[in-house]
Amino acid sequence: MSKIKVENSFVWVILAAIRIYSSNFLRLGGYMLFPVLGQVLGLLLVFCLAGVFNAYLPVLTSKNAAFNNISTVILSIILITLPGFLIFIKAFWEYLVVYGAMNSVTEGFLETGKIYDYPAHKATVTKNALPFIILWILYSLFISFGMFPLLWVPAGVFFIYFVLIFQVYSFEQGISPIEYFSRSFALVKGNFFRTVLIMVIIGLFTHVIFVQGFAVLFDFTKITQFLGSLFESTVVETIPIEDINSIMIIVNELIANITNNAAFQIDLLTPAKVSAFFIYQVVAFLVIGFTLPLRSITWALWYKALREDELKKLNKENKKAAKKLSKDVLDRANGKYNN
Repeated sequence: MSKIKVENSFVWVILAAIRIYSSNFLRLGGYMLFPVLGQVLGLLLVFCLAGVFNAYLPVLTSKNAAFNNISTVILSIILITLPGFLIFIKAFWEYLVVYGAMNSVTEGFLETGKIYDYPAHKATVTKNALPFIILWILYSLFISFGMFPLLWVPAGVFFIYFVLIFQVYSFEQGISPIEYFSRSFALVKGNFFRTVLIMVIIGLFTHVIFVQGFAVLFDFTKITQFLGSLFESTVVETIPIEDINSIMIIVNELIANITNNAAFQIDLLTPAKVSAFFIYQVVAFLVIGFTLPLRSITWALWYKALREDELKKLNKENKKAAKKLSKDVLDRANGKYNN
């Protein structure tokens, strides 16, 4: 298949990303199985094993005095939850790696029209892991500082400008992690609003439409109700619902007194509601996780489009400079000859 030409159009980028993702959904979904499900499995093991230990702690205490020591209890919890924690960490790392590897996958698709040999694409990240880790640390620090309310607006703006840092990491070699941010800024500069449109549209697909669609499907097929019933007993044992409802009743009374409107009330919690909320969060995480390739492919295509546009502008400037230089040299030569 001939090389796919990238167009400098946000509409083309979105449609092309959706086409690549949908036509290779099973293959890309296979890449995400462990990174996504491994995180869920790891957390379930951590909380389930910790819950079982907590439930049987009185029995252990009565049979062995050592469990009366808080240090023994903490050490036991660490050892019991360690396998689940290691699975979660491994899956989380693989999740981050997939985001970087998808840039190479996208480039390969543009060249051949196919997606294959994922280990080779993955190696583009794992063999250059240190800058990748540093980049994620810097990005995490940026997100953390941006969570302060006074920084929401400037952080949101810079978030748009820095959206291509992982694509710069994949496609531009020989620069430092700090320069990934400056290069992303330079590429997005002048294309800010189109970048915002891409982010909003893809975000609506992966974080709202797909999530709500699967949530409705789970409700329609009674999967939410079935899974929720499995967690209700755990919710009753671990969450002080009655205490929380007591506080909410007081809050409702205050709202009624302030607004003189008893119709506006915060719904009280029930085990079923808490369980359903938990199931919805898991569904959202799974959907957002499995659509990670779509987001990465989108930004890889957008990087390619902006980079090609940047190179075209540089070529034009170089040609103008070359013409000017040739004219200056010719003028000096003529002047020298005439003299």
